[in-house]
Amino acid sequence: MVKKINKVLFLYNPSSGKGKIKKNLGYIDQELRKKYGSVDIIESKSKSFMEDTIKKACYEYDYVFFSGGDGTFNIVINSIPDIENLPIFGYLPGGSTNDMSYNLNISKDIKIGLKDLLNSTPQEYNVGSIGDTKFIYVADFGAFTDVSHITPQEQKRKFGRLAYLKYAIEILFKGAKNHKVVVDGVVYETPLMFISNSREVGSFRINPEKSQKDGLYYIVIVNGEKGHRIRNIVYLFIFGIEAAVSKNRAITFTSSRFTLDCDVNEWDVDGEAVTIKFPVTCGYSGKKIRILTNR
Repeated sequence: MVKKINKVLFLYNPSSGKGKIKKNLGYIDQELRKKYGSVDIIESKSKSFMEDTIKKACYEYDYVFFSGGDGTFNIVINSIPDIENLPIFGYLPGGSTNDMSYNLNISKDIKIGLKDLLNSTPQEYNVGSIGDTKFIYVADFGAFTDVSHITPQEQKRKFGRLAYLKYAIEILFKGAKNHKVVVDGVVYETPLMFISNSREVGSFRINPEKSQKDGLYYIVIVNGEKGHRIRNIVYLFIFGIEAAVSKNRAITFTSSRFTLDCDVNEWDVDGEAVTIKFPVTCGYSGKKIRILTNR
């Protein structure tokens, strides 16, 4: 029997993290070739370049590996065409923060992460949506959610996660204001809300037992009580959803789909700034991808 030769692509974002992927390209190429025989390695030139490359790759390759931060993951998810036979995807974390590395149990260390990836098995993973925008693990708005956008890219490359600290402290001292959201017809006032199927958000493990395979998404709405908004947000991220709900610092509920209206149009979706036109439906998009994971 002739062994099938898999067509393999490795696409990476050179601006993510501190350029550590580019520094390790030789090692990555060597290890991928050991398992697959050959691999095409492509450096992304821009967001549009990555979008076009992913679209074409879904028709041409058996495996599509990609590397970058969570924002890179979001670009990939929103570039996948609506076809039946998609390739198997593999994610090698390479950004300043990588919530999906924890969800998939792939190390953030390049060499260990590559070993994890090459010893993983493909599993179906849900893709979320908010209106016409797809997301892989979170869509949110409110206090602290724009830190990743306002922090200059050069500082992210130089200092990693520490680069976010300055801007987070500024927000802390400014305080957090409430916004109105309407979820399934019920009105809430909140300084922070997110929709997710993730174990980890913002590098905090707020829902460590969550499955990304069950088609269910949770909404968290932080209590907007005046004078306690920042405290409630900090408590949520330090102690997790269950503890925050028990202390009346947040509410949460779970479903496959929600109807949503909001007075904020600028949202953070997997670390990317996205303009949403409300009202929308959100939650499970009905789409899945097969992705390599150790979970």
